Amino acid sequence: MGAVALETPPEVRYDAVIMASSFKALPVLALTIVVTIAAASTVIGQGQAPGRGAGAPPGGRRLDPPTPPAVQVGPPSGKLVIWGDMADFTRPGPVLRCYSTSRFKRGQRAGFRMTAIDGGTGEVENSTEMVVHVTHAGKTIDLPMRWRGTQPYPADEYLHAPVEMWTGVWEVPADAPLGTASYTVTANAKFGRTATFNPFPNRLSQLAIVE
Repeated sequence: MGAVALETPPEVRYDAVIMASSFKALPVLALTIVVTIAAASTVIGQGQAPGRGAGAPPGGRRLDPPTPPAVQVGPPSGKLVIWGDMADFTRPGPVLRCYSTSRFKRGQRAGFRMTAIDGGTGEVENSTEMVVHVTHAGKTIDLPMRWRGTQPYPADEYLHAPVEMWTGVWEVPADAPLGTASYTVTANAKFGRTATFNPFPNRLSQLAIVE
């Protein structure tokens, strides 16, 4: 039996031409999409804020704090309010530091951070003087705190000048017995205002000397 030639209908031939043309255009279309996305990403990236460390002053640079506000000249508008926490005050270096903790080993620097606020205005009360009282092994140690609002600060560590912060340090003695210690902070400000801070009473969050 001889071969029979089948004629392809015109509409089928037309559809095949369209499909072939479409497949040939796919690589060009894909390339166009990729280039468009890359260009858009570049523009968006240029408008974003720099990441951590980008544009920041080089490590070790210290900035001067702003001029502190004048001390109140009249009667206070509210009570003296103080609050704070503890942190690892390891000296600057490659070791992680300044993180909140209340557990320290012998030889570590136990740091105390406090703030003082005028309860009426909500502003920092910069006339405040504070002292940390650490009681451990039957002895009480008094640690005067210093206000950080008048001192240069490392620009790569602080989000802004620490004008609201007072700090004090207790270096745990090498012969300190293990166990829980206690501490309070007392404050005195202009116009005879006083305040006392006690940490929360949970035993597990108290200042502790550990192995």
